[in-house]
Amino acid sequence: MLEDILKLFFATVLAVVVFMFVLQGFVRWKTSKLKGKEIPFFERNVILYFFSPQCGICIKMNPVIEELSKEVRVRKIDVSSEEGLNVAKKLGILGTPTVLVVKEGRVKKAFVGFQSKEAILKEFQS
Repeated sequence: MLEDILKLFFATVLAVVVFMFVLQGFVRWKTSKLKGKEIPFFERNVILYFFSPQCGICIKMNPVIEELSKEVRVRKIDVSSEEGLNVAKKLGILGTPTVLVVKEGRVKKAFVGFQSKEAILKEFQS
């Protein structure tokens, strides 16, 4: 009996882990499709930072974004607000944190997850 319960528990844990990897891969793939997309409702050269106050990685990334905003134009978009959620839906943003590097009104690069200031700045400046 205990052995059957343990088998079921480990099978469930394995299914959840596989699901999380598949979901993460889908979010990254979907976000990569934003490259080249026109962004008409923001500045032509800007970093768009999609975040949620409840997101642990977003909280860790806040100092990076603050430092970045001292050097380039950064627009923070809180997806927990109605306006931010609408913008995220229009663009197809599925996860936070997401950073879009917008140059000349088009998405040049999209990052999902924690990124360093240097990596974002390098994409913005190249």
